[in-house]
Amino acid sequence: GAFERFPKLKLVCAEGDAGWMPHYRYRMDHAAFNAAEDGIIKGLSKLPSEYLKSNVWTTFQDDWTAFQSVQAGMMDAKQLLWANDFPHTDSTWPLSQELLADHASGLTEQQRQMIMRDNVAGVFNLPAGNESWRMHAEAAE
Repeated sequence: GAFERFPKLKLVCAEGDAGWMPHYRYRMDHAAFNAAEDGIIKGLSKLPSEYLKSNVWTTFQDDWTAFQSVQAGMMDAKQLLWANDFPHTDSTWPLSQELLADHASGLTEQQRQMIMRDNVAGVFNLPAGNESWRMHAEAAE
């Protein structure tokens, strides 16, 4: 696979929410085990779910299932990138902050920061992954 040949490759699934990811991890591994005799996963050093955990992120805006999956331990907060989809009609704006507060109320502060700021910074190598983002924001005010 592509992630074997390019282990630093990052894939962001946008505009499709995130609640599907735990089920797809299971289904991909299930298919990999069933297909192993046919050689479909020949040459791969990891299970499909492991590639999803290390190389794939997904954006979402109003997806209760994503937050619940993190709370239940079925999905790692490191894979989620919050987006509000403005100016599209599917956007959470102008209620983004209220929805986030409600949806993320069961998450730890670290999980909230990862989903809403740190993950995007890490995936796209932005300075927001450290405290320099705060200086830029304050300077712009």
